Amino acid sequence: AGVLPSGRPETVYMQISKHEQAHVDFLIAGLEGAGVTPVSKPTFDFTVGGTFDPFNDNGVGQETAYAQLLALAQAFEDTGVRAYKGQAGNLLGSPFLTAALQIHSVEARHASEIRRLRGLKGWITGNERGAGMPDATQPVYNGEENVMQGGLDVTTLGSGAAFSMDASTEAYDEALSGDDAVAIASLFIVEE
Repeated sequence: AGVLPSGRPETVYMQISKHEQAHVDFLIAGLEGAGVTPVSKPTFDFTVGGTFDPFNDNGVGQETAYAQLLALAQAFEDTGVRAYKGQAGNLLGSPFLTAALQIHSVEARHASEIRRLRGLKGWITGNERGAGMPDATQPVYNGEENVMQGGLDVTTLGSGAAFSMDASTEAYDEALSGDDAVAIASLFIVEE
């Protein structure tokens, strides 16, 4: 629909798309190799029931559609980072832990790059969605204001002055449970 501007935005999106396909292919192969049948690919509704027009299919205009596409991409990537982290404990002792952590780090780079395309810092501060993010995306960010890591209040760390609340929350991504990740994703999945 011509929503992506040429140049860096298009290059970034095309590279992220390649990475995501590689992740899907790996996960399917890993599940099948372990004797598990992967779930079928769902039908997605990136308009969230007509709330958004990220591909400019309904004529909202290229600029608005692109802004919506970036906002949705940010929410997806931030969800992915937290979802992979949330499942790491379930993979301890399995041959998939290393690969899942590698995917997690790539998802974090994707999230950072999308946020930068939106003109934001490359990381989450507190539980803030970032300018221009719809209220419906708040569940992606709930819990990111946590400052307790490994039983330690990280606001007490730092040489000299202790880390601020913002700096402390920016330094860690929080895990997202499988149920919470599914609830967030279900906003974009059509029930069949």
